[in-house]
Amino acid sequence: MTMIRAFTCNDLFRFNNINLDPLTENNGIPFYLQYLAHWPEYFIVVEAPGGELMGYIMGKAEGSVAREEWHGHITALSVAPEFRRLVLAAKLMELLEEISERYEESTFQRH
Repeated sequence: MTMIRAFTCNDLFRFNNINLDPLTENNGIPFYLQYLAHWPEYFIVVEAPGGELMGYIMGKAEGSVAREEWHGHITALSVAPEFRRLVLAAKLMELLEEISERYEESTFQRH
């Protein structure tokens, strides 16, 4: 069964099939670790039944609590070529939107 789950540090050594695609921007491990440390809920991976990573999305929360202006930002979204046209990117976008809405609600309810 295909699984959508939180990205982990170990995934950094398993997502070459996605990042070696010429359409995907590549970054160093510290870049990914920064996102994983600061915005773990915004870093999601799709894993195939056989354990191969199919795609991922990473983002962050941006804005100002003082002005109650908060939104999610998509930093990267990529799907391995062999898993494209399965609507994975759309599913990941929807999931990140839901996460952003929950984050915004919880941020403003604290004040």
